Amino acid sequence: MPQKPITVIIAEDDPHNRAFLRSILEQHPDIEVVGEAANGRELVSIAKKIKPQVLFVDIEMPEMDGMTAVKKLLGKNEDLMIIFVTGHSDFAVEAFEVSSFDYILKPFKADRVEKALDKIRSSMKERELDLQKLYTIFKASEKLYVKCGYELHFIESDSVYYIEKERKKTIIHTTKGRYETHETIMDLEKRLNPMDFFRSHKCYLINLKKVERIIPWGDNSYLVKFFNSNNDALISRSKVKMLYELLEMGSE
Repeated sequence: MPQKPITVIIAEDDPHNRAFLRSILEQHPDIEVVGEAANGRELVSIAKKIKPQVLFVDIEMPEMDGMTAVKKLLGKNEDLMIIFVTGHSDFAVEAFEVSSFDYILKPFKADRVEKALDKIRSSMKERELDLQKLYTIFKASEKLYVKCGYELHFIESDSVYYIEKERKKTIIHTTKGRYETHETIMDLEKRLNPMDFFRSHKCYLINLKKVERIIPWGDNSYLVKFFNSNNDALISRSKVKMLYELLEMGSE
């Protein structure tokens, strides 16, 4: 599968420098320039909408300087890679204090930009390997990892009673309380043991180890009762037959 290009915004008040930098970047098929800004305010506005991976930023720009703009953006995205482009070396210390990725002095040359791109690629590759390692670890563990807002929670899968779709949110009911996430039931189901968790209904994923009773409920569904819990889930009639087959039981 081909890799997605690395997305870049150029922030430079001099249109000639901006065009020159773009011409260098566009020679690389793995780099995509997704926006340009002529001042710091434009940069902040565009970057918040587009959410690029890399910024090439001139420090001295009108309306809002590049350093101030970067500080505003880094508060929202610490993974953003910043390459400062400036005509003065006096800003180097401050640039690295805000965790800039690289610092290029003007007048810049194509080979210097190429070196910055090589550093970016190398760093991206390291990040991908780190994420792959984490994914492998979490996949092999008995814990369910869930994004709840800006937080990542690790939930013991054995503590989960059931997972429920509720409007635009997904609720995970556990022995220690409930967790709300915008991840879908389908996404969470993929991370759980299919021998323990059963999709009983379009809105419910239940932990079979926690089920105490299944009770007829109306014409088209059954009510699921759990050990040591006052909460209930549903099983649709069609899913009951599947559950019987899974448990190797005969249905009446």
